[in-house]
Amino acid sequence: MKFAIATVEFWQSVGFDTTKWRKSIDETLALVHLEYAKVLVDDIKNNENIKIYDAHDTEFINLLKSEIWTEIEEDEEIEEP
Repeated sequence: MKFAIATVEFWQSVGFDTTKWRKSIDETLALVHLEYAKVLVDDIKNNENIKIYDAHDTEFINLLKSEIWTEIEEDEEIEEP
């Protein structure tokens, strides 16, 4: 499973409602499943506004555990290696 992280402003500019998305504490960044992001973003892998992570990537796991992200909601699952 892959995830995409970008600014809330970017996600909203392409038409997403990020109200219930997991966000950074300062609410400037938001993450979403990559497949969902592909619905409204063309050529997502080459978009400089978006950083893509594999769910098992140590960098991604550490990023989510960092103090800049809100806690995982009960219905959100991030798989760890």
